[in-house]
Amino acid sequence: MALGIICIVTDAQRNNINLVFAARGMGPEAFSRKLCAIDPGATSFTPATHWLSSDAMGNQGELNILTAMTEGDLPPVPEGVIWGEEGVIAAAHAMAATNGAVFQVYSAAGDVEPVNHAAAVLASRGLQFVPDPEL
Repeated sequence: MALGIICIVTDAQRNNINLVFAARGMGPEAFSRKLCAIDPGATSFTPATHWLSSDAMGNQGELNILTAMTEGDLPPVPEGVIWGEEGVIAAAHAMAATNGAVFQVYSAAGDVEPVNHAAAVLASRGLQFVPDPEL
């Protein structure tokens, strides 16, 4: 069964968490949606306070990995990838970027529309998407 998975990270840890996901073979820009505090006056120039990554077709295994990351575990990486070597983020920096205080994971199962799931998570956190630039 597919699980909708939404991950949110603080702006301060965005670059490092993208490096963590890249080390896992899931990057380089896994966290690419800008978020800010709910503000009816927000514009495309509003600075991001948080960043979002989502997977509408996630699975329990991935959810378990992400949850373990928030609890201090390093995620598995492909064979030959070593934390802190050959351009891979150091383990201490990876753990700081995935600490539950700065990185949260939300999931939903069943008949849930991804857009509704995202809206509910963001509302519960007092966040919204930073508006896209007008064309």
